Amino acid sequence: MASRVTSTIDIAAPAEAIWALLCDANRYPEYAVPAERMLSVPDEPMREGYVYREFGGLPPFKSESEWRVAAFEPYRHQVHAGDDGKMAIHLEFLLEPAGVATRVTSTLTLTPRAYLAPVNALLWPLMMRKRGQSAMDGTLANIKRIVETEQAAH
Repeated sequence: MASRVTSTIDIAAPAEAIWALLCDANRYPEYAVPAERMLSVPDEPMREGYVYREFGGLPPFKSESEWRVAAFEPYRHQVHAGDDGKMAIHLEFLLEPAGVATRVTSTLTLTPRAYLAPVNALLWPLMMRKRGQSAMDGTLANIKRIVETEQAAH
């Protein structure tokens, strides 16, 4: 059974500025709350099929994970498919115009391996949903802070 959290924020910046940050995997630990450190990041520009590795997760469940960019529509939509050996992780970013701002919606879907489904069924409503939502909200707040600060400096 999959578990899901979604967060939305309006950022006073063009989609191109947000997209540039989302496409720089080396910067993920700066803003992505679950990303503690990058283990492997390709030198080439991000695109569909781009693969990177990181260490992180939602406490107390931290581990190494491998990610593949599964969808890549510039300035509009990214999907990252991750796996840490215990969970299949689906992370989606959608960028939409919102007046003079850009609305960013991010959805995280976690699907545990069959042997962990009973544990997830217990822990998700007790504590992991709240931790997942907090991580998503914090990540988008960090993106907003970074992008708006960088835009003000230009």
